[in-house]
Amino acid sequence: MASHRWAIIMAAGDGARVRSLTKDATGVALPKQFWSPGTDGSLIRWTLRRASRLTSSARIVTVVAAKHRDLWRVALPAEALARVVVQPENRGTATGVLLPLLHVLRRDPDARVAILPADHAVEDEDVLVYTLQLAFDLVEGGRSVILLGMTPDLADPGYGWIVSGDTHEDGSRPVLLFREKPEALVARKLYLGGAHWSSFMLVAQARALLSIYERIAPRLTRMLARACDTELSGSATGDGAPGALERVYSRLPSMDFSRDLLERSAVELRMLPVPPCGWTDLGTPDRIERWTRDHGTDRFEHAETQFA
Repeated sequence: MASHRWAIIMAAGDGARVRSLTKDATGVALPKQFWSPGTDGSLIRWTLRRASRLTSSARIVTVVAAKHRDLWRVALPAEALARVVVQPENRGTATGVLLPLLHVLRRDPDARVAILPADHAVEDEDVLVYTLQLAFDLVEGGRSVILLGMTPDLADPGYGWIVSGDTHEDGSRPVLLFREKPEALVARKLYLGGAHWSSFMLVAQARALLSIYERIAPRLTRMLARACDTELSGSATGDGAPGALERVYSRLPSMDFSRDLLERSAVELRMLPVPPCGWTDLGTPDRIERWTRDHGTDRFEHAETQFA
């Protein structure tokens, strides 16, 4: 079963909201995934180490942006550079997930995929990795899509929120409602009602996730699938400009994965609560400032892996 486990690392964003804080040693602003908060490497390296505990390097796909080529060529080790998927431009997170999903499915029709954003800080990696492994077990046991939910410590309207039902004996819960970045009053009601934050991390049967795209975003899926069938999405170093993708990207609808896909497919999803692990999505200035204040400039030690 483990041979069908894949990880998709989301590392193509611009991080525009936090670029005043995510700078290199010379003061140059960086997209957050290439930022190094302390002495333990960049956020994208943290995510690679996390992924390497779930599957082999041959089944880790990293989604990057063409315009960041000079950054990811330096930031990624050779093993990861061999499996980058290059986005010609940003057309929203829905496309950002679909492109590597198609890439994986063409190599493994029975793939199970973990989606891992490259902007998360985690104090206890063992807890998070264990939960991701459990989610893989559930998907291999027949579940379709498992969202990883985090217990909130405040009514932050900047997160997606998951309302779930009773816990099944396998530890998962049915998703009753998904709300992406609700208004502050709604977020407070969800918080008081025991809802969870969406971490944007999930584990799914790749074909089940694709079927959600085919139902909700058929035009996007058809257009991108045709382009992927025409040619590969990039060479090992990103030098092979994907002409078919470049031509089609300007015509793709821009869609948000959480708002346009997850909100509209909530009844098809399950949630697995993550035990306390010191997780933070470093996607806003407030979160980065709070995390830096709480943890200083040094990063927690990771287990040594091939991406160390």
